[in-house]
Amino acid sequence: MLSREQLIQLRIVHVVIMITTAIFVYQFSQWDDGLWIPISVLAIIGPFSPGLTINKARQRVLGSLAGLLLSLLLWLLIHYLPDSLVFLALLLIYGVAFTALQEYTYFILFVSIMLCINFDYMNLIINNEISFIVNRGLCVLTGVIICQLYEYFVFSHYYNNAIALVESERLDILVVNTWDKINQMSENGKVNITDLNLSVTPLIKELDRLHELKNSCLNGYSNQVKTLDLIEHYEAKLTTLYGWLNSMGFSLINKRQRVLQDDRVIAKDALCN
Repeated sequence: MLSREQLIQLRIVHVVIMITTAIFVYQFSQWDDGLWIPISVLAIIGPFSPGLTINKARQRVLGSLAGLLLSLLLWLLIHYLPDSLVFLALLLIYGVAFTALQEYTYFILFVSIMLCINFDYMNLIINNEISFIVNRGLCVLTGVIICQLYEYFVFSHYYNNAIALVESERLDILVVNTWDKINQMSENGKVNITDLNLSVTPLIKELDRLHELKNSCLNGYSNQVKTLDLIEHYEAKLTTLYGWLNSMGFSLINKRQRVLQDDRVIAKDALCN
C-alpha cells in the first residue's frame, strides 16, 4: 500500500503525462483554436485529486456546451440589435464575477459566452460564430476525453483504497489532544472563548479536508470502500468533539447573559435607591 507522499508523487507524474499528451495532440492536429485542448486539460486538473478532476471535467463539458449554444442566440440578438452589446457585456461581466465562487458549470458557461461574443466582435469578416463554436467544442471535448481516458483506463487502479490520504495518525493525535482539552476545561470549570476557538478551528479544517477527500473518492473511478469507511469513522469522531465544544460555548454564553442580567438588576436597584 502506497504512502501519502508516494501517492502525491505518483499523481504529479500522472498530471504531467496528461498535460504532455494534450500539448502533443494540439501540435500534431493543427486544428483551428487547437490551443483549447491543453487549456481544457489544465483547467480540469486544477483540483489535482482524481475524483475532483473527473467531476470538474463533467462540469466543463456541460458548461461549455450550454455556453456555446446560448452564444448563438446572443449572436443573433447582437446582429439585429447592435446597441444591446454594452448591456450584454455588463451582464456577462457580473455573471462571471458572481459565479466565480459558485459551481464551475455556471462559471464556464458565462466564460464561454463571453469568449464567443468577443470572437465575433473581433473577427466579423474573417471567421463566423458557427466555425468558432464547432472548433472550440471539439477542442474542449478532446481535452476532456484525454483526461477521462487516462483517469479510467491507466491511473484508476493506482489509487484503490488510498487510506494513507486520510492521515490517521495525525487525526488520532488531534482527537486525543482535543478530548484532553475538553476534560481539562470541564474539570477546572474555566471555559473561555480563546480556548474554545483554538480547539474548534482545527476540527473545522479537518472536517472540510475530509469532506473534500470524500467527494474525490465518490466521484473517482477507483475502489475506495476502505477509504470511505475510514473517512466516516473520523468524521464521526470530529463531529462529536465539535458538538461537545459547541455545547460548552453555548453554556458559556448563557452564563455570561445571566451575569449581565444580574448586573443590570443590581444597577437598577442601586439607581432606584
